[in-house]
Amino acid sequence: MKLKDKDRCILRVLLDNGRLSYSEIGRRCGMSRQLAYEHVKKLISDGLIKKFSITLDADKLGLGFMAYVLLIVKPDERLRSELAEFLRQSKNVRRIQLLFGRFDFFLELMFQDKDEMTEFIRRMHSFGAVERTETFIVYQTMKDAPDDPFRECLSETRIECAGRDSNPS
Repeated sequence: MKLKDKDRCILRVLLDNGRLSYSEIGRRCGMSRQLAYEHVKKLISDGLIKKFSITLDADKLGLGFMAYVLLIVKPDERLRSELAEFLRQSKNVRRIQLLFGRFDFFLELMFQDKDEMTEFIRRMHSFGAVERTETFIVYQTMKDAPDDPFRECLSETRIECAGRDSNPS
């Protein structure tokens, strides 16, 4: 997807603060409120903007115990789909990714404490689909900036984004 400079500007502004009014987005990107609105609607309809959300403080909400789990799963499709459904429905699972390589699943998990994590892993193993797990407990987060790669891709000085030239507006 080729992005116009105005669209790049809008996306950068929304990454900084997704609650800004269309008037403020337009002001920051040098366009009218109506034009900013139309650009945002198009970015949504094109699927570039998937959703608007907020970032919560996990520690303040009592979910400061984070872990990552790598899973090797047995090839039985029935057991595998039961496990996948359990993971999708679990309140502790933040992200599930299917992998190529030695492991099948990568899980990003959040808990209140070690005991809650232990119970979750015990329940996960009870499905019979899990052959092996490797768990990594986070003791300190040094950087939490999931939007940084997008900011770099959308930067004013960057000529290419994902190997495509930008389109001047």
